[in-house]
Amino acid sequence: MKATLEGHCLSGGYSRVEISRNEHFALYLHLDSREPLSLAYEIRNIRIRDHLVSVGEQYRLNLVEHFFSALYGLNLFNIKIDVYGDELPFFDGSSIEFVRALERVSNGSPPQSIRLRESFVVEEGNSSIYYVPDDTDELVVDMELSHSYIGTQRTILRLTPETYEKEIAPARTFVFTNEDDPRLKNLPPYGIGITGEKIYSATPLRFPDEPVRHKVLDLLGDLYVLKKSLRGKIVCKNTSHHMNLEFVRRLIWAKGGHDE
Repeated sequence: MKATLEGHCLSGGYSRVEISRNEHFALYLHLDSREPLSLAYEIRNIRIRDHLVSVGEQYRLNLVEHFFSALYGLNLFNIKIDVYGDELPFFDGSSIEFVRALERVSNGSPPQSIRLRESFVVEEGNSSIYYVPDDTDELVVDMELSHSYIGTQRTILRLTPETYEKEIAPARTFVFTNEDDPRLKNLPPYGIGITGEKIYSATPLRFPDEPVRHKVLDLLGDLYVLKKSLRGKIVCKNTSHHMNLEFVRRLIWAKGGHDE
């Protein structure tokens, strides 16, 4: 079974994505008339710029975080991805459109998983990610987001494809900004602008705590580079892509032979 989706990109372009089952993970970039380029999806090839994530070396695929989050949330790891363009569609700033397309693709077998035997923490200023071993066969995420504009938001969930689709996938991207930000005068249908005065959104918020849910969405997208499902509990506060990937580096170093 193959899933195909296409749409406008954040940069203004247009791209198409085809996803099908495979014996292992594979990512191909199709540019002009060149032969498909195989991209090594490894942490050393991931770059973060202006809070956006790309992967590749000489040729890069941009804005991958929401798509990879949907793959992680639906446990789709043994798949082949063909992207026609150098950027993934952005849709409404969430991962719900990816989820709807990916539901047509089934792995057919449970994904491999990772479970560590010891706790560890990654910290930077008032941000942290703390991993705790757990006997559960799921990943539990306890995410907190604190900012003077919104106070403190917190969400806790046991990750399954069902909870991901219902509780996380619809959460759109957001930005903390000022009232004089010109983008707030003509806000596009995606994204949320948050100032000290109010929350700006072209459509009503999908959750009262939509920003913290999007933080979970981004975290799962960054975890996808493991190409396996993490088991245990993650307690997070004020995360970023940079911190998420530092957590992944530490996890890769720490896991040793404890894959399951």
